[in-house]
Amino acid sequence: FFYKVVLPSFLLGAVFSNRQMTKSSWIAAIVGVPLAWGCSYVEMPYPDAAGPNGTSYVIGRTMELSNLMGSTTYDIEVVPRNETAGTFGYLAPMSIFKFLTITTKVPAEGMNEHGFSVSALLFSQSRYEEPQEGLPSLRPEDVVGSLLAHCADIQSALKYLGSVRVTAQSELFDLHWALVDATGRSVVVEYLEGQRVVYENAPRVMTNDPDLKWHWRNLNTLTHLSPNFPTDNKFMEIDVGGDIGAVPRTVGHGWNLAGLPGDFSPPSRFSRLFYLRGYAMHARPLQSEADAIVLGTGLLNNVFIPMGTVAPDPAAAFMERLEYTPYGILKNPQQKTMMIRGYRNSQWKKLDLKHLDFSKVSSWPLEDGSLGVKDITDKGTPSQDEIPEFSI
Repeated sequence: FFYKVVLPSFLLGAVFSNRQMTKSSWIAAIVGVPLAWGCSYVEMPYPDAAGPNGTSYVIGRTMELSNLMGSTTYDIEVVPRNETAGTFGYLAPMSIFKFLTITTKVPAEGMNEHGFSVSALLFSQSRYEEPQEGLPSLRPEDVVGSLLAHCADIQSALKYLGSVRVTAQSELFDLHWALVDATGRSVVVEYLEGQRVVYENAPRVMTNDPDLKWHWRNLNTLTHLSPNFPTDNKFMEIDVGGDIGAVPRTVGHGWNLAGLPGDFSPPSRFSRLFYLRGYAMHARPLQSEADAIVLGTGLLNNVFIPMGTVAPDPAAAFMERLEYTPYGILKNPQQKTMMIRGYRNSQWKKLDLKHLDFSKVSSWPLEDGSLGVKDITDKGTPSQDEIPEFSI
């Protein structure tokens, strides 16, 4: 996700003189300095007799955002139908920004009661549409909420986007969006050179810049990677004797992934999610939703950003805070479930949309102040025979 921050003196004066400024009016002038460059997205298919074409998907995404002005918090909320001016209620983790007496909530992620899912990720290459007379304009930061409130699936979402113009009214949110519905269809929407571009997202991975097609082509630069133990040079082994033995030979494990980039840049995260998911599923195909959740958890762990590991821009030292991963999401459009975990407490918390009341507001904290550690000291059994067997 991505926010830009520079508060000019005239804006600060306006804020102090008008405590009733709206979300768009005070955030609109926050321009210039990138505060976060992250966010990763990946889908895990698994066999499901009840799913479309016998397959369902678990969607994983991480949110990366520095602490805007030191006052950014998060919670999870039901946005009811009667508050959206739309048709559907939805569930979303909210980014909450507080400045003086002004509180602004922005969803960058969510799922509605039909299982329609929208994820917004940073895309600074965005060049939005121009306003058009006779058509309403939609701010990029309002796309997630508007789609979830008005659309039941991708077809209706694309029709809705065709009926509005997504315009850079605030020059604030440079985003692209991953859309998935309960049929399993997955698309990415980007705005390039003022035009809406829709990709059928066959790789089912997304990060940030450059554009999605660039990332697809970049996968071709890593074809030296392999799911197999490297033995290509065995034909030229020479025994040099002593404690060295034959050379060259592969010593240790993991060399099949040598050259897979490990940094937190968007191209590196995209490549890791694609290749690691592919190799994991090649070696052990997923058999259930539980398998998809385990794999999704491992992939999100791989792109989790510990605070302080991504170097901040010194040009933005006044406003920029350290980037990190405030939350991770695993959601299932077919099952209409969402799981979320925080930065400090990494225990998954599950919400079942089938049992939520979308006629009223409900909210849950993202973090509960604990680390989610379970003390099992007094749970030991007197005999090893009493420990239930479990095979991964």
